[in-house]
Amino acid sequence: MNFYEWFFLEKGRAPAGLFSWSHLLSVTIALAFFITLGYFLGKRNQDNPKGQRKVLIFTTAGILALVIMKMSFLLATTDNIPNTLLENMPLFFCDMMVFIVPLAAFTRGRFQDICFDFIAICGFIMGLMGNYAAGNIYGSHPAFSYLSLISAISHSISAFAAMFVFRAKLNKMEKRNIIFVIGILFVYMSITLAVDYATGKNYMFFLGGDGTPFGLFYDMVGGNLIAYQIIIYVLQCGYIGVFYLIYYPIVKTIRKRREKKLNGSKPSPEQ
Repeated sequence: MNFYEWFFLEKGRAPAGLFSWSHLLSVTIALAFFITLGYFLGKRNQDNPKGQRKVLIFTTAGILALVIMKMSFLLATTDNIPNTLLENMPLFFCDMMVFIVPLAAFTRGRFQDICFDFIAICGFIMGLMGNYAAGNIYGSHPAFSYLSLISAISHSISAFAAMFVFRAKLNKMEKRNIIFVIGILFVYMSITLAVDYATGKNYMFFLGGDGTPFGLFYDMVGGNLIAYQIIIYVLQCGYIGVFYLIYYPIVKTIRKRREKKLNGSKPSPEQ
C-alpha cells in the first residue's frame, strides 16, 4: 500500500470516531494555530487598512483553494459526478464563510460592516462546532486523512477570520445592523432548506442529525421534521441574538472600568 492509498483513499483504515483522542488532538492543534495566527495578524494590522485587506484577500484565496481541493478530489474518485456535486454544494452553516469573507474583503460601507459583524459573531462557533461536533466527518474518516484535514483547516479558518476581525477592530456591532446580520443567516438557511427538500440532501442537517449533536433534537421531537427544523432555525439564528445580548453588557462593563481607571489616575485640582 502506498501513501496515496493510505492517506487519500484511507484503505485499510478505520474512522477516528467522534471525540476520539485523534479527532480531538488534530482539531485542537488546527484551531490553536489559526486562532493564534489571527490574533497576531489582527494586532499587526489594527491601524493598517491595506494590510487588513491583504489578509482578507489571502483568507478568501485560502477558503476557495480548500473548496477546489476538496471538490477536485471527490470528483476524481467518484463514479457518480452529478450526485457528488449535489452532495457537496457550499450550503452548510460553516460554508457561509465562502461567501461572507470575500464580500467583507471587496465591499465597502455599511454592508461591509454587516459582513464583519457576521464573521466576528459566527466565526468562532463555526470553528468550534465544525471541528468538535463533526460526527459526519470523524465518524466516517480517520483523523489524519485528506478529507479530515481539509475539514479541520476549513473550519479553523473561520475561527481565524473571527479572531482577526476582533483583534483588528473591524467589527462595529452597531445595533441598527443586528436584524441584517441575523437576516443573512435566515435567508441562507431558507435557501438551504428549499434545496434539501428539492434534492433530498441534508444540508445544515435540516433532515436529520447525521451523526452530529443535532440528532439529539431530532430524537427529542420524535423525528417530526417541522418541529425539528424550527429548532434548527431557533438555535442558529438565536445564537446571534444571544451573542449580542452578552456582548453589549460586557463591552459596557469594560468601558466603565477603563473610564474609572482613567479618572482615578488623573490628579485632583488641589494637587
